[in-house]
Amino acid sequence: MPAELARSALAFPTHVEGGVLHVRTLRARDDDQALDVMRARTGAYDVTAQRDPDVVRHLLVAYARHALRGALTDAVVLLDTLLDLAAGSDASDVHLVATSDGMRVRQRIDGDLHEVVDVPAATAAALVARIKVRAALDVAERRLPQDGRLSHELPTGALDVRVATMPVRSGERITLRLLPDGPAGVELGALGLPTATVCALERAIGASDGLVIVCGPTGSGKTTTLHALLARLAAGPRNVVTLEDPVERIVIGTSQTQVAPAQGLTFAAGLRHLLRHDPDVLLVGEVRDRETAQLAVEAAHTGHLVLTSLHAVDAPAALTRLHELGVASTLLADTVRIVVAQRLLALPCPDCAVPADVTADVTGDAMCAACGGTGTRGRSAVAETLELDATLRDLLRDGQAPGAHHAALAAAVAPRLRTTALERAAAGLARTDDALHATPATQSDRHAVMVASLPSGIGAAGVR
Repeated sequence: MPAELARSALAFPTHVEGGVLHVRTLRARDDDQALDVMRARTGAYDVTAQRDPDVVRHLLVAYARHALRGALTDAVVLLDTLLDLAAGSDASDVHLVATSDGMRVRQRIDGDLHEVVDVPAATAAALVARIKVRAALDVAERRLPQDGRLSHELPTGALDVRVATMPVRSGERITLRLLPDGPAGVELGALGLPTATVCALERAIGASDGLVIVCGPTGSGKTTTLHALLARLAAGPRNVVTLEDPVERIVIGTSQTQVAPAQGLTFAAGLRHLLRHDPDVLLVGEVRDRETAQLAVEAAHTGHLVLTSLHAVDAPAALTRLHELGVASTLLADTVRIVVAQRLLALPCPDCAVPADVTADVTGDAMCAACGGTGTRGRSAVAETLELDATLRDLLRDGQAPGAHHAALAAAVAPRLRTTALERAAAGLARTDDALHATPATQSDRHAVMVASLPSGIGAAGVR
């Protein structure tokens, strides 16, 4: 069955039984001409279609796995196949790294990197050139990093891909970041955040001013949480504006601006200009420097609700980080409403029992159709929350650095990140090793670690 025909029909043929071709479709269309062509190609006398919302994902993965074997000599087909496979596998990134004898390709699924294919040297150079052409980059430039974007057509619409190149010892490495297509449709309550955290965030964004901070490392879901908050705010009567790098999701009802440092549009410069547009709510995608930190806090102090992300290991550390960026403790006391520190944990695949320590080759044949042999299917957020009450605000107003009050700030955060993560593992909603690896250890977590390490705790964690 030609992939082009299956893509145009949005139909995945599964089997022929009793002369009837069985297909799964994105939407049931019994009179579709493409389905009739598929029937004729298989020699069946009839065709029956069953609606399956996951059909496009299965279709992309099945045909991409098959096509990879014959695409290693054609850079044009290979790039399209890799992007089809990544989209069908729900990958967030595709890593292409030059080696001494070609290029190694891996894709990140649910936070883990999985092998895809080794591209021979004869095709690797052409593949790099093809990516650069599609992303409007300088094909001849191999000594400096470059950034760009390309669009890839899927059966359900265009996929936006961010492209970053970097020179390495053996040539160049390229990272393709798959960005969500279309408007943001993530509900705050569907992220997996603890109920107490969701309620605290709802209280915080109900205020007319103040600072709402979501912190964590790269890839911890901060932007998704902030966009879920924006979607709620944009549905109301407030003027919502953003500064982002990049604009990863479209949020209907907001004015979104992508920073462009090369042209002088930094977070700090953009924030100054946006304050002249009568905003009620400001999203500053990330606080990276002293000037942006001070401007964001000043905006929160002068009647604006400011949402931002920050790289900090946990909730109390976010206040210390802002203080290090020059924000006075008294201003933190007056402006910060809530700090949420979060991580993402992979959900065990409900349809298989692939051990977590088995590295599956996604080009192989024997694998679970639901997860592609990774053993996981999607991710869920865990978080800890710090809300500043009157007592904590009074402590911060004494002028000392937030670190001087770390014990009091930490005591106000309950449960801690690791405790929540290990509780998820004990309930079979995460893997214990993931929970331990993703979250920082604290004194209060020692008991939880001991409980989760018991044989019964490990058994309750389900698929590992």
